[in-house]
Amino acid sequence: MASLFPIGTIAAASSKGTIDSISYSIFEPNGGCSSNDNYNTLVHEFENKALFTRQKNLPFLTISYTYENIWTKEYNQIRHFIDSVDDALTSFYAVDWSKGQDPSSVAAWGTGTVIAIDDTKLYSATTNYKCNNVLIWDGANFKIGTVTTLITNTSITVNITGNNYGDLTSANASSSGYIYPIYTCYVTPNSLSGFSKGVYVNQTISLTGIGGFMYSGSTAFRGKYRI
Repeated sequence: MASLFPIGTIAAASSKGTIDSISYSIFEPNGGCSSNDNYNTLVHEFENKALFTRQKNLPFLTISYTYENIWTKEYNQIRHFIDSVDDALTSFYAVDWSKGQDPSSVAAWGTGTVIAIDDTKLYSATTNYKCNNVLIWDGANFKIGTVTTLITNTSITVNITGNNYGDLTSANASSSGYIYPIYTCYVTPNSLSGFSKGVYVNQTISLTGIGGFMYSGSTAFRGKYRI
């Protein structure tokens, strides 16, 4: 089964995940998400002002999540996930929350679910290239599918039932679902080092309690495949 940040192994037919038998729910970075394409091009200028350029390596994507005053239980969930992937050792799925789209229509679930969008440049029907997976999210539940075909700036066709990730209904997806690209990523090393503690909430500290310090900071991911 696939691992999705920050919930861990996605439970079959469920919008929850598990890490070490602990059940977690997904939550968006409340301070925002940003993503950037990264190119490493070498440029040499000659005396006559002519430029010689060459690509040093393939372009890749970076995604950054920012959190502002999240509960201890939420910070502990993020930390638990990062521990589960051995910091930067193991790849996983990460949602680019900054690139959401409101589809004009979503067909019923199946191996050929058609999602109508007017901008398809983020997606690819080729495995291990660009974004080959999509998350459909209504703010509470999700469904994940693999892109199988693409009609430029018209629609993407997605296999929703192949892996059975998530429990969002097709009716809710059609009425209130947004789609987001999912990338296979690695977490950057020491990604929690920039988090800081804020005020202390004198309540129960547990998987469901809101007690403990409030945390703020950012964590970043690097895409595994070329953009």
